[in-house]
Order: sequence, then structure tokens, then C-alpha cells
Amino acid sequence: MQTRSLLLAATLGFGVLSAGASFVWAQASVERQANDSEVLSLDAFKITAATRTEKIASALPVSTTVVGVTSLDRQFAISSDVGTALAQFIPGYSPSRQKLSSAGESFRGREPLYLVDGIPQSNPLRAGKRESITVDPFFLERVEAVHGSSATQGMGATGGLINFVTRAAPASDGVTSLFETSGVTSTRFKSGGYGGKVAALTSARVGKASVVAGASWEHKPFGFDGDGRPLGVDNVQGETLDSDAWSLFAKAGYDFSARHRVELMVNRFALEQNLNWAAVNGNRAAGLPTTSVRGSSPGRPAENDVTSAALTFTDRDLLGGELTLNVFSQDFTATYGATTSANGTFRLNGVPTLDQSRIVAEKQGVRTTWARTFSDAGDLGVVTGFDYLADETAQVLVLTGRTWVPYTTFLGWSPYLQLEKPFGDLTLSGGLRYELAELEVDDFTTLESSGRTFVRGGNPSFEEPLVNLGANWRVSRRVTLFGGFAQGYGMADIGRILRAVNTPGLDVDTFINLNPVVTDNWEAGVRLHGNGWKFGWSAFLSTAELGARLVANPSGIYDVVREKSETYGTEITGDVRLPGRLGAVGGYLALLEGKSDRDGDGAVDRRLPGANISAPKLALFWDKSWSPRFTTRLQTMTLLRRSDPDGIAAGDFDGYTLVDALANWRVREDQTVSVGVENLLDRDYISYYSRTLTGSTATAANFYAGRGRTLSVRYRISF
Repeated sequence: MQTRSLLLAATLGFGVLSAGASFVWAQASVERQANDSEVLSLDAFKITAATRTEKIASALPVSTTVVGVTSLDRQFAISSDVGTALAQFIPGYSPSRQKLSSAGESFRGREPLYLVDGIPQSNPLRAGKRESITVDPFFLERVEAVHGSSATQGMGATGGLINFVTRAAPASDGVTSLFETSGVTSTRFKSGGYGGKVAALTSARVGKASVVAGASWEHKPFGFDGDGRPLGVDNVQGETLDSDAWSLFAKAGYDFSARHRVELMVNRFALEQNLNWAAVNGNRAAGLPTTSVRGSSPGRPAENDVTSAALTFTDRDLLGGELTLNVFSQDFTATYGATTSANGTFRLNGVPTLDQSRIVAEKQGVRTTWARTFSDAGDLGVVTGFDYLADETAQVLVLTGRTWVPYTTFLGWSPYLQLEKPFGDLTLSGGLRYELAELEVDDFTTLESSGRTFVRGGNPSFEEPLVNLGANWRVSRRVTLFGGFAQGYGMADIGRILRAVNTPGLDVDTFINLNPVVTDNWEAGVRLHGNGWKFGWSAFLSTAELGARLVANPSGIYDVVREKSETYGTEITGDVRLPGRLGAVGGYLALLEGKSDRDGDGAVDRRLPGANISAPKLALFWDKSWSPRFTTRLQTMTLLRRSDPDGIAAGDFDGYTLVDALANWRVREDQTVSVGVENLLDRDYISYYSRTLTGSTATAANFYAGRGRTLSVRYRISF
């Protein structure tokens, strides 16, 4: 009832805001320049993730967020945490856990599909929640987010798309280079709390050839909370505290002619946790968070180790349209921390045994896109092609050499067709994507904790048509209405299902419910803009007849439950340029709720927990240019109260507000010094995910506090 009242209030408030115009919001988070006189324009930002061809964001029938390089540079000068950046810019993205694991980070209450230059990073067959940290942010040119379910880029985007777009070569002949070095520390200035980064990038174009290449190394320091206590390390799921990351990136292209181009991109990223800290359990009843002490942790370091490569061929005039052929591969390894497995999950010969797991995934795929506008058919736009994906995934136990999840292969073919037709100021769009998929699993035997159960393999398959319809109506020069229906699809976490089998005589063909999680997303909204201001509002409803919710078993390990679910909410976003030289302000308000059918009676009547649904979220910023060489940014993130869905007082979330600040000095035309402060007020708080856990998942070990005040200093030089 509380959330529905908030939704109603926000909807009524939309009319007041649009009429008042004293403080106005915008539809998309955009790249904001420091120049106060800049006029904000709806048509300035383009996006490729939504349609696989470059489109103006304001012409799409869905909500989008485009974060440009200037905004990214500002945010990462404050904090290098990718999850924090996504939560700051994207209304429907849940609060960051500030850990290596992104478990509990959702997009509009469902799973996002992470991409790097269109290459899928997500691992739906065994979703280990490590897929958002596979590229160094230094190499990013922008981030594109499509809100709500989408099948445009394939499997996984039941909540939306997040595409990390890497830096491109210069448009004209020449060589440019960028070098940065930075240091970061807790303002407690304690031992172990110091880190830093060194990164360099060179871009060049000579005639028909172009290249972008760079390298980075970062030591992420240990941290302390707002009371000066050492933060609790997550030595099971993995940790970014006291970790080292390095990356190599290269993109080389060659134009054979004005028509033909080929480009190769390679990204190598590795992050490894140092085992210098041991966790000390907190006390939930007393409100004391998990902390850490100096000491070695058992097992091998947790890590992310990812190599991605893509070869792209472009023909700009094939049958009057443009063909893009993309062949990609990715090797993904995520190692988790060691545990003595007191709950018996890793027991061996009846004895709980120290072990740790590793998810390995190999993807190869082909993506084709052909786009043409038929002017003789009234500017009918056609985008068509097919995708192919082969994804082989397993989860193994590192210390004892056992297999927890057997090697499982997903093979999928997906032809698609998308049409767009303008009728004056009204543009209608629609499309169909047809998924044909097969799963291959060999015979296997589960771990001792599941009874050493023999399971016969199989090849279950499915076919699923997925449709989308949309409309974008430019009512006037300042007003655009949009709305539509789009389906997305994902897989239930097959690995969790396979490793939990404890009933003899089952085979994969008959017991696995391979039916995909198909989400139906309805959305409507409005975009307004004027001289120096933008405002946007949207409301959405996402339903899944056969969703997938994680439920902890008595051992504290999550199992997959298939059930009907729905999420719904509203997002209000925007910017306004203040009069005179006062700068620009803006932000967003996002309200989200969700329910599921836990008792199987066909009614979605039980609210979803905090692991699925973000608390109401309000983000604000103020950018100010004090002189041609000195600019500042002040931003806040407020999470509002959300009660526990089952009425458990221990799971109630009371909310908190965090404040960040950034100052940029351009000491010379080619050199900039940035000083960022995260959690400026040194707020002591428990992270949203930890605060909302209940039942067997709410342990004394995972009651984590967030980072206290953290200082970052960065020096950049371009030449």
C-alpha cells in the first residue's frame, strides 16, 4: 500500500512538475558539460543497444540512459566501483553491494544483460553475479542502458540492457594519448587503506588504418566504515577490498574502401583479491556490522579473469543497406573464496571440507545486422539478421578437483526482423525475434551434499517467438509521448537446478524445466524539453508467467523456484540549467515494487524481497563552473524506507543519504587534477542488500557496512 501511494503521488507530482518548470527533470542521464550556457537537447545523444543500429535516444519508444565520457570520468574520479556508477546514473538500477559479487543488483527488479561493445558478458547458465566487472572503466567511452525487458541483444535482458561501449579511434588523421595516475584512501588514513591506479591509452588514425590501445593497473585499497571500523571482507563470494586489477585493451580497424571496413577488438581483464584480511562476524541484533582483522584467509584468491575478442566486418552499401557482421568469443573465469562449509555443502566422506568453487564459461557467437531505410516506401526502416550463440559453462571445486555443476552447453539460433515507419510526427515500430535453443548435458553425479545422486543427461530444447511494438509521437517541438510493449527472455539458473538434484532416477530431458523466463514489459511516458531544461516521466509493468526466484534452502544455499511474478514502478528524471552562472542541477526519482505467486494459486500477492526490488531511490546533482579552469560537482543518493515484504522487523530498511563531491582543476590546457570525496559526510550505514536479508541468508557474517569517507586524487595529461 505504501509503494502504491508513492506511485500515485509521483504520478500526480508529474503534472505539477511539468507545469511549474522551476525545477525540471530529464528523460535520460546524459553527458553534462561544465559550460553553464550549454542548452540541453533531447536529440544530442545516440544509442546502439536498443535497436543494434545508431538511433537518437529521444526517438525510441522506450526509456534509455546514455552516460557519456565526461560524466563517466567525473564519477570514476569519485569512485572506481562500477556498481556505484550504474546506481548513480540509472534510475531502475539497484544500490551497489560494493563487492566483487553483484548479487542483489537488479534492473527494474529483474536481471540485466551486460554487454561490452555488444558482446554478452552475462552467464545465464550459472549466474555467478560477476559479469558487470569485465572491463576497466578507463577504456569506456559511454554506457548505454535500455530500461525494461528486451530481446534485441539476445538472452538475459529480462530487466534491461547495459552496454559498455569502449573508446573509438579519432575521426581524422593524427595521434592522441591519455595518461592518468591516481591515489585513493580512506580519510581515516589507516594502514592498508591506500590504493592507486596507473593507466594509459593511445589512439591513432593514419589514412585507412586506425588503432586504440591501452593498459591499466589498479590497487583497490582496504576500507573503513563511517565509524572507522574495518569493513567486513567477503571471503566467500569475493571482494574488491585489497585487490589488484590489470587490463589490456586494443581495437584496430582498416577501411578497405569507403564501403568496407574491418575492426578487431581485444579486451583482457583480471582482478585478484589479496588474502590479507580475515572477516569477524557482526551481530545483527545489536546492529554491529561484520568487520575484519589482519590475517591470512584460507584457499586461493578470489578472481575475475576475462578475455573477450570481436571481429567486426561492415559493408555500408549491401543491397542499399548497411551490413554488420560480428564474430566474438569470450573466456570467463570467476573464482570464489574458500569456506570450511559448516553447512555440509562441500563435505567429503562425511566430513565438512574446505573448498572453493570456480565458474568457467566459454562463449562463441555470430551477430549479423542489416539495416536499410526504404525511401520509396515512406521511409520504412528495416533491421534484420540472425544471431548464433554457443555457451559452455561449468562450476568446479578448486581444492578437491570435483565438479559441482557439470559442463552444460547452450546452443541458440535467433533470426529477427524489426520495422519502423514514420507517419508525420508519429513513428510506429514493431519486431519479431524467434529463439530456437537446445541444452546439452552429459550424465553426471551430484556432490555428497545432494546424496551423490546419478543424473542421466539429455538435450532439452525450446522455441519461443518474442515480439515488440512501440510508438513515438512528437506532439510539438517540446513534447514527445512514447509507449510500447516488449518481451525479453532469460534462462533460469540451470546450474543451481542441476547441482541440487537429490532424487534418484531423474534425467535432464524430463526434470529440467527449460522453459525460458519470458517477461512482458509495458511502458508509457513523456519527454519534455526547452531552452536549457529537460523533463521525463515513465511508468512500467513487467510480468512473467514463469519467473525464477532464488530461495535459500536450510543449508543457506540458494535454489531456483519457478513462479509467476510482476514488477512495476515509475521513473522521473531530468536536468535544468539555472539562471546566470549558477550551473546545472538535476537527477531522478525511481519508485519500484514487485510481487510473486509463492503459493501457486495464480495470484501475485506476496511482495518481492530486497534481493529483487530496490528501495525507492532519489539521486540529485549540482554541476558548477566557477571559472574556465575550475569546476565542481555535488551529488547525492538517497534510499527511502522499504518495509520487509513478510513483515519481519529485522528486514525493514530505514533508508540513508550519501553525498559525494568532486573538484576539477585544469592546471594547463592538457593537464587536469581531480579531487573526489565519496561519502562526504562520513555516513555510517549498512548496505541495502545486507540490511534486507532475512531467514537463513541473514547471517552474522554478511552484515556488511558501506564505505566511509574516501578521498581520491587523480592527475591526467593528454598529448
